[in-house]
Amino acid sequence: FYQWNPDGVTWGNGNLSWGHSVSVDLVNWFALDAALQPSRPFDANGCWSASATILPDGGSPVMLYTGIDHPDINYQVQNVAFPKNASDPLLVEWVKPSVNPVIPVPADIKRDDFRDPSTACSARRPVAHRRRGPRPHCWGRTLIYRSKDFLRWERNADPLYLAHAAGMWECPDFEPEWRFGSGERRRGEARAQDERHGHGPGLLRGRELRRHGGHLRAGGRRRLPELRLDYGHVYASKTFFDSR
Repeated sequence: FYQWNPDGVTWGNGNLSWGHSVSVDLVNWFALDAALQPSRPFDANGCWSASATILPDGGSPVMLYTGIDHPDINYQVQNVAFPKNASDPLLVEWVKPSVNPVIPVPADIKRDDFRDPSTACSARRPVAHRRRGPRPHCWGRTLIYRSKDFLRWERNADPLYLAHAAGMWECPDFEPEWRFGSGERRRGEARAQDERHGHGPGLLRGRELRRHGGHLRAGGRRRLPELRLDYGHVYASKTFFDSR
């Protein structure tokens, strides 16, 4: 899945969609019809970037994406979409439930700076997921939300990351970094106390890609020092998880 302007090669004007291609080797790709296109009041002016996630409760896929719900292209809300037929190996058709938007813009966040949700599973809460969005005024913030069903979301009191004068964090990537226990644990199963997460936001100003890491703790958080991953104009990366 990828952000796509179906009418040209430049940034769209209210028509941004989700393109959809499939591959068996990540080298040769076959294009399908668009997975998501503007069609409902909560995304009438664009389906922006986000995340496609395979849920741990049986492998059901779900999309969490930013929709533009206002003629002003920068009015942003967070929506979900589910496959019309989960048994379809190509996942061609997607359904947008009427409960959208599932995450409206918080009162303390600018409506034009609340986008790019990303998800990650927790070992302690197997169906808990997080998403983020940026900033109040000049502070770059990565917010964190939790949900058990992708429909009802609860915002964490503290942001996952906060940086003064950083400007806009875009397309933050968030994923588990697990250290595995000894032989009594099956491969792919992590101990809760070893659960670490990585955070990879893109800095809109300067197009930089950063990296942070650390443990999530109830009532607090701990991070490792920031690492700059890219020294060119590359950002908005996505991480893929392979259970092997």
